[in-house]
Amino acid sequence: MARGMAEVSVVTFHILQAMNNAGLTPKGLFDFWTPVGDMIRMPLMMFVAGLFVEYSLRKGPKAYFTGKLQRVVWPFLVWAHVYSIYWYIKPSPFDQRTLGEVLMTVITPGSHLWFLQSLFIYYVAVFFLLKRGIWVTLVVSALVLAVIPFFEAEEIRRLSYLFLFFVFGIGFNRILRTRGFPFGPIVGASLVALAIVLPVMITREFGFSKYYLVAIPASIVGVGACLAISRLAVHIPGVNWLLTLFGTFSLEIYSAHVIFSSFTRQVLMKLFHWESFWPIFLLCTAAGLFMPIVMALALRRFGLDVVFEWPKHLFRREPAVEPQSF
Repeated sequence: MARGMAEVSVVTFHILQAMNNAGLTPKGLFDFWTPVGDMIRMPLMMFVAGLFVEYSLRKGPKAYFTGKLQRVVWPFLVWAHVYSIYWYIKPSPFDQRTLGEVLMTVITPGSHLWFLQSLFIYYVAVFFLLKRGIWVTLVVSALVLAVIPFFEAEEIRRLSYLFLFFVFGIGFNRILRTRGFPFGPIVGASLVALAIVLPVMITREFGFSKYYLVAIPASIVGVGACLAISRLAVHIPGVNWLLTLFGTFSLEIYSAHVIFSSFTRQVLMKLFHWESFWPIFLLCTAAGLFMPIVMALALRRFGLDVVFEWPKHLFRREPAVEPQSF
């Protein structure tokens, strides 16, 4: 459910960003909400990914890396090139790629698919680090943060910053297994309030702070707030079902939501001449969240889900047919 919340945040942010570029966002909305989302969204995504690492490790090295290659690297290669080639063929003022950039997509995807690229790097790193123990892994993730003040490139700052939350997820899973959920509703409510206030205050005092050291407290509080909300939402019928659905299809939503939300926005604006923010925003959000699920289920139904997962069925050996005796 926390992963589902993160997906909702990712989808709505990209829609807000596109509508803000088109001049349709109400004054102040994007500027207020962006710092909050920037300091919570991707730390939460990495934190949730870290929660399940040790379950994958129990399968052994071969199964661990095979699974990550098939479920992380493969969709990264497919979808990063989908966006890269599209922006090369049909550039816009905000999204464009040169032929050289298309050829370098694996290294610099230029789209939101960098998340899967970073995720695989983390999976490789913790495979070796956890052999030394969780505390060594945590110390290394903290030491890596030291590079942030020396780089303006977001790609480098982001890789260091989010690794800390990936490792936090591993540690939090151990807490859940040994002690249960570590805080109650009062602490949870406090975290929710702080998760809104802290990013705004930090941005006001220090300026743009995404993936800078000063934003780490807000990201930690934000992740805790989202866990508290998810825990409460378990008891809200309908909401729990939706968040679980979005969390279950998180890869599909993350990979394909830009296509469906962007197409919906263009149809509403160009074909129907809509310009009202909230109807467009809500319909684009629905399209970005639900259409990738519909697409995934349809492709899966016909055995064509190769855009989301390595096509194992194409390489599966058929069992030898024993001769029948008559």
